[in-house]
Amino acid sequence: MDHYPYDLQEQGDGRIIELLRPLLTERRAERIESILDRRTYNLTAALDGLGDTGNMSAILRTCDAFGLQSVHVVTTSPGFQIGRRVSAGSHKWLDIHPHETATECGEALKAQGYQLLAAHLEGAIPIGEADFSRPTALVFGNEQRGVCDAMLAQCDGRVLIPMEGFSRSLNVSVAAGVALYHAVCDRIARLGRTGDLSDDQRRALRERFYRRSVRESDMVIRKANLS
Repeated sequence: MDHYPYDLQEQGDGRIIELLRPLLTERRAERIESILDRRTYNLTAALDGLGDTGNMSAILRTCDAFGLQSVHVVTTSPGFQIGRRVSAGSHKWLDIHPHETATECGEALKAQGYQLLAAHLEGAIPIGEADFSRPTALVFGNEQRGVCDAMLAQCDGRVLIPMEGFSRSLNVSVAAGVALYHAVCDRIARLGRTGDLSDDQRRALRERFYRRSVRESDMVIRKANLS
């Protein structure tokens, strides 16, 4: 199973990468390669009905920090607008896939071969019992209502973070951070790695990251007649 960034079909023969590489510092180029080494499409997050822009933005920041390249968002979520101050610009490095309904989102993920695991208290197993070595979408729902019934109907299972205190649950952005960190650690334990990009995926993302790292890169590309 291969998951690709939206603009992969526009990725050319590497000429843009060659054009922009001299405009990057050595440190920046090495940083990009290091990030590509740890990037994956085989772990993703699906955000269903989040009401708070800050929570959504914080989860996007977490996804980028933990090496997830894609995030799926139900666009009817009230918090769909991204707060740049909270996301710290991380959204510009990610593939954000919009879906009009929870059903559409779930069906799209299932069609791509993901197992869907909802962060949900009822009927759930501790997250430590889940297997994240296979392609997995962790689903996070509304701050008050949780994951909606339409999305739950698409899910293969439900997971929870065991609580040791009086609180039964965490804020959704905190829960996402804990759950995604656990999923990444589980993948390392089972697979020995986090990143698993194909050569095509890596090349496409390298071009995108170069474009977004070089000031006025679009103008540079146009001047070279490569746009």
